[in-house]
Amino acid sequence: MECFDSLIVDLDGVVWRDGAPIAGNVEALRSLAERGVPIVYLTNNSTRSRRVYSLLLTDILGYKVSADMVVNSGYSAAEWIKRRLGPTIVLPVGEEGLVEELALAGHTIATPGEWRLAKAVAVGLDRSLTYRKLAAAHKAIVYAGALFVATNRDRTYPVADGLEPGAGAVVAALEASVGRTPDFDAGKPGEWILGLAMERLQDSENPLVVGDRVETDIEMARSAGIKSLLVLTGVTKKPPEGVVSARDLSSALREGIVAPC
Repeated sequence: MECFDSLIVDLDGVVWRDGAPIAGNVEALRSLAERGVPIVYLTNNSTRSRRVYSLLLTDILGYKVSADMVVNSGYSAAEWIKRRLGPTIVLPVGEEGLVEELALAGHTIATPGEWRLAKAVAVGLDRSLTYRKLAAAHKAIVYAGALFVATNRDRTYPVADGLEPGAGAVVAALEASVGRTPDFDAGKPGEWILGLAMERLQDSENPLVVGDRVETDIEMARSAGIKSLLVLTGVTKKPPEGVVSARDLSSALREGIVAPC
């Protein structure tokens, strides 16, 4: 049995799938929150801001989830750029959530036509991706010397009828044109984004990571020496040998696979 005093919980494939709540996880999270277990929600999805995620979580879970208890890869990228360069000019390849997090960090948002001014390019999932955006990002990195920052490298993300291309597909397009990998990956399984989550759980001695992807959630926990639970409600359907897993969080609690300390 894995004993935990706090949770670090993924969103896509755990709390919801394509916006639809996943009952076996949501019910358990609601119950644990009522018992006072601290929960941080940690996602590689940069399409929404922490503010919007907090509103969605509050609505689905039925209790107040503050934006401070949400960490997403857009915020992670914005914070890394700020701590590296200070507030600066950033060209985003991404959606409204990434733009909002960059602005909240004090960065100035460059448009594709302003690529010469960019000191960093932040790349996330962009479902309105255009060649013009890619070309501007390419030129900012190659000709203006801008930092190349990936919000995450997820190849896919779960939707109602399967999987669709994730931020990693957009990052890969730029990698192909600029001829190198990003200067920094701000998402899971990296230790930087985990550190941002752990800052919100300063008194926790036994955190448990709950996620649906082995290569991100579970690998992040393994690298940091933290316990993890793979729930089979999202991307991964067949757990690898040695990985603690359950159908969902409710099942894991009921079967004694994990339990609050």
